[in-house]
Amino acid sequence: MDLLKLERDAPFRRARLDTGPKNVLGLEAVRALKQAVAPDPEAPVLVLSGRADAFCAGLDAAVLAVGRLEREELLAEMGELLLAAWSGPTRIVAICEGHAVAAGAMLLLVADIRIGTRGSYRIGFTEPRLGMPLPELPSVLARARLDRRRLHEMTVLGNTPGPEEAAVVGFLDELVESDDLEATALERARQLSKLSEAAYQGTLTSVFGTEIARVEALVAEQTARRDAAWAAS
Repeated sequence: MDLLKLERDAPFRRARLDTGPKNVLGLEAVRALKQAVAPDPEAPVLVLSGRADAFCAGLDAAVLAVGRLEREELLAEMGELLLAAWSGPTRIVAICEGHAVAAGAMLLLVADIRIGTRGSYRIGFTEPRLGMPLPELPSVLARARLDRRRLHEMTVLGNTPGPEEAAVVGFLDELVESDDLEATALERARQLSKLSEAAYQGTLTSVFGTEIARVEALVAEQTARRDAAWAAS
């Protein structure tokens, strides 16, 4: 089974994530996504979609529970993916038709344009309601992209809104009918493809440079933990 189906039709790339029910991310899927967001000067825009039932419901809990080495490896690779997606030259249009929680919510926060459909799915960070503190990396992304007036509710309180409210607080940019989803995503991709790399990355740095630098530091710390786990194995 192809975890990530990738098609290239310059100036676009299209990637559809399908790892099975809930569309959770294991190590192979994260690495495939890292390849998908890698720079491609002739196809600088990636249109990323998931399953109809789930854009992505987080990291694979089974992998995280296997042992320290597997957990640290997956977390390190996920951090590298998020950093590359947010700070790299590839512009990302995300299509969300189903649940996007935890790692799925982070993928939406690092995308340039997020398009959703109406439905009964949820978006956000479930960690606080499951008894876990929200780590700093998703907190940095949330502070950068979500409505500051709703930040406490969406992070500390662990509220996971439906798509209509998610578009208000900043997890999504717009909602369209299912039949219009693909055409809308491709039109937004065409608009993004017209931006020069210098203008895109220069403005990204001027607006989010401080936050990106913090993410870089957090990813480096996670890489060090991964290396320590390898050394101890």
